[in-house]
Amino acid sequence: MPAAAATAAPALILEKSVLLMRHGIRSPNQTPEQLAKSATRPWPAWPVGPGLLTERGETLLRSLGGWYRLHYAAAGLLPETGCPASGTVTNWADNAAARIPLSAQALLDGLAPDCGLKVAFAPQTAPDLLFNPVGAGTCPIKAGLAQKAVSKAAGGDLDDASAKVRPALRKLQALVRVRSVAGCANGESSCGIEGLANLLGESPDGPKLEGGIARAATIGENFLLAYADGRPDSEIAWGEATTPEALAELAPPRNLFLALTRKPAYLAARHMTSLGRAVLAELEAAPAANTARLVLFTGRDQHLAGMSGLLGIDWTLPGQPDDAAPGTTLAFERLRNPANGQVYVRLRVWYQTLVQMRGNVQHGLATPPGEALLKVPGCARDEIDGACPLPVLRARLDQAFAPECPIKAP
Repeated sequence: MPAAAATAAPALILEKSVLLMRHGIRSPNQTPEQLAKSATRPWPAWPVGPGLLTERGETLLRSLGGWYRLHYAAAGLLPETGCPASGTVTNWADNAAARIPLSAQALLDGLAPDCGLKVAFAPQTAPDLLFNPVGAGTCPIKAGLAQKAVSKAAGGDLDDASAKVRPALRKLQALVRVRSVAGCANGESSCGIEGLANLLGESPDGPKLEGGIARAATIGENFLLAYADGRPDSEIAWGEATTPEALAELAPPRNLFLALTRKPAYLAARHMTSLGRAVLAELEAAPAANTARLVLFTGRDQHLAGMSGLLGIDWTLPGQPDDAAPGTTLAFERLRNPANGQVYVRLRVWYQTLVQMRGNVQHGLATPPGEALLKVPGCARDEIDGACPLPVLRARLDQAFAPECPIKAP
């Protein structure tokens, strides 16, 4: 027998996939009037109110759901035609904003049209204990430890972190053209975005970053959302940054904002232990008749960033400068080695590129979404075909979890 054949890795069998997805494209969270002070030119109006799921956002999620059906049917996880058996597909959504369960429902409608699958979510009268344990009070954050975590992630000083994205800040300043007379670093009497001081305050949801990075993150994301939503060129950065390449140059402050406020180990543990334990419980539950094969959790960009922090994994997405763009999905795929029954987990990110979003691409075998395979740190020696043994992943997560934070299963 040839040596290559003797050492070939066994073909793993997919048994379940657990998906963590950000909601679809939304409008800016502020009205044009609320944004007015951030630029010398008027901000465009959107066809929906602030922070709402857009028609394009819903359409793209339906397309993404159809792709998941194709992909997981080909892998034997779902039937190729007809409706999935009752209980084999589940979706629990964060209740923080209407766009989140609406996004989850759009994905289900694309995954299984006319099958009556419904998203589940908690009443919107209190924070969801799974997605927002800090706000719910079940996993409180200590301000001093949080500030130390952010300072460490910033390399010791928030303004030093800001310097790393200064080219983007300067480009954003050239677009908004506003100079501030308060809040400037180093006692300056006036400054643009690149000169604003960065301060760390407190909020019920943990540390609140204010200043240049936070303002630039919001403005840059608004430009990205307008492009992805198919808004006219004149409504994207006032017609001055209307290509994926130009927009990619404006995205670093947004990614840095999430890296500072959600990815540090202390903050990731408090925000994400409950959800992380729910994901792990799903991965550890062996599939049986009429049990979930495809488990979806729909949340926000902060949940993707937080899970990245728990896992100790960063990613970049070719063609998509926003690390947690609308619809971006982190997949945990449970696989079994038929030779010995050992269970593995493969991590991947599914996402839609800026070009796909703006073109309203309907995904199919010839037009798949973007994909990035991830490696679990410390697993290289034991992995098979990029998949990590479940006990290794469990040990890593157990070490990252905050033991005082409970799981709240939906």
